[in-house]
Amino acid sequence: MGPSKRVPNPPDYHVVSLTYSVKHTEDVTYDAPPPVAFETTEARFHLADAKLACYMKIHFAAEAEARAVVEPVLRAWELAADLRLGIRKLRFQFEKAEVIDRTPMPPGRGNIYAHLKVVSALTASLGTVSTHVTLQAYPEPPGDFRITPDVETLSNRYQGYRDGREPLLSMAYFCLTVLEAAAGGRREAATTYNIEYDVLKKLGELTSVRGDPRTARKMLTPPMPPLSGAEDAWLQETIKQIIWRVGDQRSPANLPPITMADLPRL
Repeated sequence: MGPSKRVPNPPDYHVVSLTYSVKHTEDVTYDAPPPVAFETTEARFHLADAKLACYMKIHFAAEAEARAVVEPVLRAWELAADLRLGIRKLRFQFEKAEVIDRTPMPPGRGNIYAHLKVVSALTASLGTVSTHVTLQAYPEPPGDFRITPDVETLSNRYQGYRDGREPLLSMAYFCLTVLEAAAGGRREAATTYNIEYDVLKKLGELTSVRGDPRTARKMLTPPMPPLSGAEDAWLQETIKQIIWRVGDQRSPANLPPITMADLPRL
């Protein structure tokens, strides 16, 4: 028998980092903002000079696996910026992944890792056009805020309103029903999400007894009064705070309640 042939070790790929760029939009310019750094269980994030580096803290063998844990954080960051600052103030686009092969090299050949770079794209989660602004700081990281299925539903309807595809009243009422359906009723929703019952009561009231034939959720007789400017502002802020509350991964019982005093004066 001849000498046995050595079987090469299979590749041991490891994702070192992912790189994203801050996508240019027509409505925002960043003027020399300071760097932003934070971390999650899976990765360390560093945003500077319109480039976001995501250094993986745990092992991922493929780019897709690493992106699957990083991009929910980025989508939450984008939506958090939308809620704080207005739509499309922050968008990320994927540029590349740094992947190495950690397989030991044969004796005498050194321990040189093979580096693989992949270029792709991340689709923006939301989009519309708003007034152009210049910002001197990047939006704050999302913290404990994440996009759950209910947050996705709420934010899509809110986005539809911002895009002019849906009246404010029908959008706000739908968001109220999402909470009620998830919790089993309005009072249950107040307890589940730690929102003062009077807030949800007022939300239901305004969305039921305000509006004209173009904007009202339903028609009543006699004709209903339109929303006042204060009521319009109250509804918009209430919906944003509801989206925040539903997306906060901490227990609502450990968060301060959302009360009428936290919202614009009616």
